[in-house]
Amino acid sequence: MENSIFLAKVIGLLGAISTLIIIIRYKKYLEMEEYAAKNPVIIYLSGFFILIIGILLVISHQVWTWGWQVVITIIGWLVLIKGVIRILFPETVIRLIEKKKNNRKFLLAEVIVFIVSLYLIYQGFFVN
Repeated sequence: MENSIFLAKVIGLLGAISTLIIIIRYKKYLEMEEYAAKNPVIIYLSGFFILIIGILLVISHQVWTWGWQVVITIIGWLVLIKGVIRILFPETVIRLIEKKKNNRKFLLAEVIVFIVSLYLIYQGFFVN
């Protein structure tokens, strides 16, 4: 349980702060992603950093019981999968970056991540 609370605080704060920055500065964020798309090495290398974080989360937190802790487990697996996809299929990531320019649904995804992050902050800091 202590591990879950710690990870809820860390993932919640990281997710809330980073998504809030992305939402506030969405155009600038898209410009940076466009720059990354011009250099697939950036996408490939970032995939390894994301993969490391995903592996650490998956190894340290495998709670599959019904409750708020499963959110952390699912996030860990999603992060791991994201890292693998960035490494194996950087061209797919580049296509997604191109789609972001003309599709505001990606901004909605950031809002969803922000809400999940707030939920983890609530669980980590206020409930337990």
